[in-house]
Amino acid sequence: MRYAQKLICLLLLVLSASFGVGGCYLLYSDFGVQLERTGTANAAAHAQTCTLLQTEILDLQRRGDDTGDETVAALLEAQGTKAALWRGGTLLYSALAVPCDAPLENGTMRTVRSGDGVTALYGSDLQGDLHLVSSFDLTGLYRDRDASLRRFLGLEVVVLAAGAAVMALLARQVTRPLRVLTSTSAEIAGGDYARRTALHTGDEIEQVSRSFDKMADAVQEKIADLEADVQKREDFMGAFTHELKTPMTSIIGYADVLRNLQTDPEEQREAAAAIYHEGRRLESLSQKLLALLALGGETLELTAVDLASLWQPLRAACPSVTVQTPAGHWVVRGDADLLLDLLCNLVQNSAKASAPGTPVEVHCRDDGPAVTLAVEDHGCGIPQSEIDRVTEPFYMVDKSRARKQGGSGLGLALCKRIAAAHGSDLVIESTPGRGTTVRVTLQKGGTL
Repeated sequence: MRYAQKLICLLLLVLSASFGVGGCYLLYSDFGVQLERTGTANAAAHAQTCTLLQTEILDLQRRGDDTGDETVAALLEAQGTKAALWRGGTLLYSALAVPCDAPLENGTMRTVRSGDGVTALYGSDLQGDLHLVSSFDLTGLYRDRDASLRRFLGLEVVVLAAGAAVMALLARQVTRPLRVLTSTSAEIAGGDYARRTALHTGDEIEQVSRSFDKMADAVQEKIADLEADVQKREDFMGAFTHELKTPMTSIIGYADVLRNLQTDPEEQREAAAAIYHEGRRLESLSQKLLALLALGGETLELTAVDLASLWQPLRAACPSVTVQTPAGHWVVRGDADLLLDLLCNLVQNSAKASAPGTPVEVHCRDDGPAVTLAVEDHGCGIPQSEIDRVTEPFYMVDKSRARKQGGSGLGLALCKRIAAAHGSDLVIESTPGRGTTVRVTLQKGGTL
């Protein structure tokens, strides 16, 4: 929680408590002062009544008049005060607002509550075994106190409600980030590793949020690395098995021939020899692919290759594609298996982009010390923004685009490596709506 929020909450608590305690203290202090003043005034009025009554009785005695009980009661009644008079234990006169069955002790005061009223009684002894009790109404004073107390309690409720509302808002500001942290951690635990808190509260919770997001970033990065490693392994295995599919298909085909041949030993020997040859070629191609991908200890050795020797196996490897090849002979420095694999990949990718029945053209151009080998299709082309990316090692495109553009990131990336192994680069030229041409330059050299 921010320090300002903590201070505000503490001040609200202190103010509410001090307002309640201080208000009650002030209210009762004021009431005590008023009660004391009223008591002093009432005591003075009671003393005055006693003095007047005693004076009148003494005047009657000096004149020799009757000072009997009825006369004394009449004198008190004539004063018009709310009082009661006893002689001994006999009640002579009573005009009290509240019942009083017996005289009070001399100089005492008693507060009597009856119904909603409050009355103060004062008792004094007079000469002649007389006892006077005066009553004074305190109902208004207590009513004013109760009204002030109710107003104060109402105000205290308003203050407490306002303080509670402010504290609730502050608590909500504090608990909301905690709820965000809780829900985010649950979503991340559920597999949504891209979820972040991104809290900006300016307090300790923001520091926790930043640490939490850094931890989530690290976890997501680790998981992404693991997924990328798994995907690369799967893609590599897919690419590797794809490159070895043609020799394996040939071996399986020869094995079927061998299995179906039952009588002619010569044909059986030819089929067995073909299987042996394809098996050796499969082993050789595997080693070359591993060397090309820098996964093995083998190194590539380039020899003289007649490009014309590649056209027939190219057509055999791509029987569903119409391939138009040149009719010349060019001897280049390279590896026959990898060059054939290069042509197969380029032709197959081009075939995906071309309409069914549209030929894929293979061209050779004599450039002096080198031969430029080009594979051209007549498809929809590749956007310029994608050309630099389609040769990335594990660039993937959706199937619909791959079928239209011939974009196979694995195949083109492998073609780029084969071209690099021959000291060349893979040049892709594409015109949207017209087609794509892929060129690689091979150096001449060597003798067959």
